[in-house]
Amino acid sequence: MKLKIIFPEWGHFPLLYRRYIPPLGIATIAALTPQEWEIEFIDERIESLTIKDDADLVAISIMTPQALRGYEIADTYRSLGIKVVLGGVHVSLAPEEAKEHADAIVVGEAEGVWQQLLSDFQQGQLKQIYKCTDPLLNPPIPDWETICRGKGYLPMNSIQVSRGCPVRCDMCSVPQSFGTTFRMRDIESLKQELERMQRYVFVVNDNLHLAKRRSIAFLKSLTTASRQWVGLAPLKIGEDKEFLKLLRESNCWAMYIDLSPWISAGLNEVIDGVQVKKAGDYISRIRDYGIKVIASFVFGFDHDDRDTFERTVRFAQAQGIEEVEFHILTPYPGSRLYERLKTQGRLITERFSEYTTSKVVFRPARMTPEELYEGYLSAWKEFYQDEYEDTPEGPVVRTFRCFPLKKGDLLDYNDGKWVETVLKRR
Repeated sequence: MKLKIIFPEWGHFPLLYRRYIPPLGIATIAALTPQEWEIEFIDERIESLTIKDDADLVAISIMTPQALRGYEIADTYRSLGIKVVLGGVHVSLAPEEAKEHADAIVVGEAEGVWQQLLSDFQQGQLKQIYKCTDPLLNPPIPDWETICRGKGYLPMNSIQVSRGCPVRCDMCSVPQSFGTTFRMRDIESLKQELERMQRYVFVVNDNLHLAKRRSIAFLKSLTTASRQWVGLAPLKIGEDKEFLKLLRESNCWAMYIDLSPWISAGLNEVIDGVQVKKAGDYISRIRDYGIKVIASFVFGFDHDDRDTFERTVRFAQAQGIEEVEFHILTPYPGSRLYERLKTQGRLITERFSEYTTSKVVFRPARMTPEELYEGYLSAWKEFYQDEYEDTPEGPVVRTFRCFPLKKGDLLDYNDGKWVETVLKRR
């Protein structure tokens, strides 16, 4: 039987190279699928989808920005008489909405239900909802070979060290998707997975530092794995010299850090400059350990005003931060932010294809939606002056500042379409 897996277009985001990171969730689904199934994978971020009657079952994974496109694809396949399964984070957050566009939906983690779903389909007994009630502690090793073949992705695979997060951040939907209990994977299963990965690794956990005691064994395994890695961490890792030393020894080349909680309010003088100075000190210390910083800034908080954009860019430039991304505050369904803005009547649209972090979907407190969007554009343009270009789809930034490969090595790297995307000249 043939299974077609689709990862829909996710909307515009200026950093083009991000489209060429292969999706971990899809690789996990491929690993869970029995060998008697033929798998075809289409990634609409980087290739075109032709909808035709050429599969027994279609599975579509959607995050919120992909929801409307995913529903459109699902409805079209169903009109051809092909059964469709929807899964992914957005489905878990909005199951009642999703099931209107599918023959079956997967709510929560797929590892506990995917093989049963496929078996039910083969027997003509497909259920409408499959919900994982007993998540696996150690998921199967993702099948990167099946989904990456011929795609021209970055030479990078992702790994998830744990699931669940006890911290209920205002903007985040992770607790709703994976629960509030921190579940650390077995170190031996992580080691086996690392052995099959590409030379560069993306550790996708948001909260690795929150459980750093339990993460030490994993970081030590990276020390001997001969793989460079990038991860996510709070800025507070800058106060922990021993942890920074371990990160460096484990071949960490960069950390993605959300600076908004530290910088945004300080730059707007809601609090004094002490926190901003401390943030600068932490960034300097992280970089002193040879770890580059990929900084994330979010615009649109209620304390943000029209001067926020220029102040933020000046701060990032003054700190010598290697790579920056700017976002527009986005209230994802299931988050406390979404519920608050909806209650306040401040949502402009609930068309989830607009929820890309590059469009304004609510009314800010201290500026107009138009001023928020123009300020967002100006920040990208000012920080990436030499790598920025305007296109009909929106701003485009072609950068390799945080790649572990130097420019000369990139020019000699012929295995991926991403190279052309990043280095293409205007």
